[in-house]
Amino acid sequence: MKKVVAIFGSPRAGGNSDALLNYAIHGAMASGAEVEKIVIRDLQIAPCNSCGGCFEKGECVILDDMQQVYFRLVNTDGIIVASPIYFMGVSAQLKALIDRCQAFWARKYILHLPVREGARTANGFLIATAARSTSEELFTGAVKTIKAFFHVLDTKYAGDLLCCGLEERGAVSMKHDLLQKAFDAGKQLLTR
Repeated sequence: MKKVVAIFGSPRAGGNSDALLNYAIHGAMASGAEVEKIVIRDLQIAPCNSCGGCFEKGECVILDDMQQVYFRLVNTDGIIVASPIYFMGVSAQLKALIDRCQAFWARKYILHLPVREGARTANGFLIATAARSTSEELFTGAVKTIKAFFHVLDTKYAGDLLCCGLEERGAVSMKHDLLQKAFDAGKQLLTR
């Protein structure tokens, strides 16, 4: 059975990015995938301290909840990331998780070791939500960050759903077209 990891990067439960991610999860499950949702705010993940410890073995020396996330990231066929946009980028919680993937960067580029067994690749998708009503350059920072994250994980950037004008909690529930797009993105993730 194909596996998908859904990473929820918002510090708030029940918001717009949570609703969209849940629709994407249902879509992935409808395609037959087994989905595991990682709620970052429930984990203890320290920021990368740039100690260089991962340059030795390609493994992070900080022992916290990130250790359980590493295994899931490289043993999946698909990754869906959902985050609200704060100051033109992903949430602090998600950024801490991404920064801790420096261990994979070291594994790949310093030690020249594979990130995934058998040189497998995965497909990745980004869902980002923002309150501002115009999208001009609003998502640029988040998209670049997620593309770099996926690249290090040997994950193809298969697309995104960038949603602006979602100021109020639950506003997306009235936007059936966005909910359907999220469902379809999850359903098609592993066939892209």
